[in-house]
Amino acid sequence: MLGLGDALGAPVEFSAERLGWINCLRPFTGSAGPHGPWVTPAPLGTGTDDVRYAWLFMELACRLQGMPTARQLARHFIEVYEDPDAFFPHNQALAREQFAMWEGVSCGYLGRESLQYPGVSPAALATRSVGLNYPTIAGMLALPLAGLLFVGQPERAYSAAYEAAFFDLAYAREATALLAAAQSLAADGVAPSDIVERTLALDPLQLGGYFGEPFVVANLPLLLQKARGKQGPQLAQWLAFELRHFHVFDPYRTLAIAFSALLAHGDDPLGALQVAVNQADLDGAGGWQRYADVDCYASIAGGLLGAVYGTDPVPSESARQVIESNRIVYGFDLEESAARFAALAVTAASN
Repeated sequence: MLGLGDALGAPVEFSAERLGWINCLRPFTGSAGPHGPWVTPAPLGTGTDDVRYAWLFMELACRLQGMPTARQLARHFIEVYEDPDAFFPHNQALAREQFAMWEGVSCGYLGRESLQYPGVSPAALATRSVGLNYPTIAGMLALPLAGLLFVGQPERAYSAAYEAAFFDLAYAREATALLAAAQSLAADGVAPSDIVERTLALDPLQLGGYFGEPFVVANLPLLLQKARGKQGPQLAQWLAFELRHFHVFDPYRTLAIAFSALLAHGDDPLGALQVAVNQADLDGAGGWQRYADVDCYASIAGGLLGAVYGTDPVPSESARQVIESNRIVYGFDLEESAARFAALAVTAASN
């Protein structure tokens, strides 16, 4: 579901052309770039940096036989930046560009000098996000399936993801942790409404303080209550308007879309995915500007929906296109990696 969501959104993210309701894979015809598809035109089903992060996370977890720590994740990001040929042998230059934004904060966290920022102390570099000094969805992209390593253990999933997301700022870290907790519950067979309710009741690290609860759990329940009863295009349009003042990379906005879609379409996971991919970036008055960061919204929602429903809802032809296109373009086999990761998750759950 994560790969399908990414592929659905890749051709239209940030496009100013209105295309109607997006419900099928489309060819990518834009420019190749470090954070989008690495070839153009890309075949149907090709993903962006989202699916590459998911593959790298699964492979790292399988190599470590468990959840990566913050230090292991930082070393991994630097490794990809410094030796992209070991991971993406046919796309070294674009891979290095993608991971350039991780090099500074990762070096800072590890107490190393940075190749990109000579003369800047590691202590200062450690305070950076991934080049954007406001909360972003970086943690949910870099740790997209963390909760599946803690099936039925939402507090452990929350804590592990929060601790690993060393690069996240402010409530971005909370959002990353909440997504992992929701996946943990989803993989344990908890019903969608209970997943959301139980996740938003969590605060295992006691992030709340003198001024109230953590930002996401303090604000998201009211938005979800207001969204109740809306579905499909109506819900997509309402969310775009309601969340228009949040940046397109905002983690609260992204988690709100995923949770709203899950609650509205608990019996229709593909419908939920379509709500995420049909998000507009509106101006302050609610006027259309462009599509928002829809490949990320849909891939993150897909990571949660996949934990709830598995891959069964994905049409076989779409699944084949996603697996084959990413194999051709990036050289990895999502199906094989996912199978090994799933086996690891089962082993972790039994221990």
